[in-house]
Amino acid sequence: MSSTIQRLPEATGELTRRDKIILGLLRRFSRLSLPTLQRIGRWLGIIASWFPGHNVWVIRRNLKICFPEKSDEWIEETVKQNLIVTGQTALEFAKTWGEPPSYSIEQIQKVTNGHLFFDALKSGKGVLALTPHYGTWEFMNAWLNQHAPAVIMYKPGKDRGVDTFVREARSRLSAQMVPTDERGVKQMLKCLKTGGFTIILPDHVPHQNGGLFAPFFGISTWSTALTPRLIQKTGCTVVGMTCTRLPNGEGFEIYFEAPHPDIYSQDLFTAASGMNHSMESLIRRDPTQYQWSYKRFKVCETLKDVYQ
Repeated sequence: MSSTIQRLPEATGELTRRDKIILGLLRRFSRLSLPTLQRIGRWLGIIASWFPGHNVWVIRRNLKICFPEKSDEWIEETVKQNLIVTGQTALEFAKTWGEPPSYSIEQIQKVTNGHLFFDALKSGKGVLALTPHYGTWEFMNAWLNQHAPAVIMYKPGKDRGVDTFVREARSRLSAQMVPTDERGVKQMLKCLKTGGFTIILPDHVPHQNGGLFAPFFGISTWSTALTPRLIQKTGCTVVGMTCTRLPNGEGFEIYFEAPHPDIYSQDLFTAASGMNHSMESLIRRDPTQYQWSYKRFKVCETLKDVYQ
């Protein structure tokens, strides 16, 4: 695969005063040490748990849906820890975006099951990494970039200041950022068919014509059809991938896991179910690390009005 960097078109128009303030704050935060940012993030999470609002309610609701066997005490403690992790992750993102790629690489102190990734690259069949919204996934980008330039779908955020900061950071990597539309899908197909490497975060709720119902934590949930279709059309190798912080400020661990075998099925429902099962397996390693604030079950086959 060619390592030529292809950029998304820049957002048009000047940054507003608000955008510039946000961009300035992110740059200032990125100058603080990582332990300092993690302590600040921890306290932000604790404070958020003292003043529960709709966001906390969504986290609790999702946990009760996915872990009905757990006690109320476990649910409440997981909500609190999830808020702490969310606060830390947000500020860790600012750090990795504000530093050169070498900084992020230095923070990766442990790689588990790395052979799954390297063997997949060597196979020449193309590699698709499943990466749910779990842990501090941005730290993985620089480490992965050492071994294979990735094709990654990117949708500009609502905050132009944040978007500008992210673009500046990712422009330092040999990654190919493609839009979240048909053009981007074609580029991902080309990448995989030519033995390249692409990353997908497949745990979002797709558009009405972009998904199907498949079980996720036992709930028939509207799930993306893009990922299983890419696998079916290219015959690529799939690996599950996450990045989480190690205890006591010792850095971060990248973890690879083989997907559920059903993900390779030519039956779309079976493949989508295998995709969801693969993500569920990663999430169950430590549920506090997942982005439970996302309304993942807003379109379900059996549950109605989950967040009302």
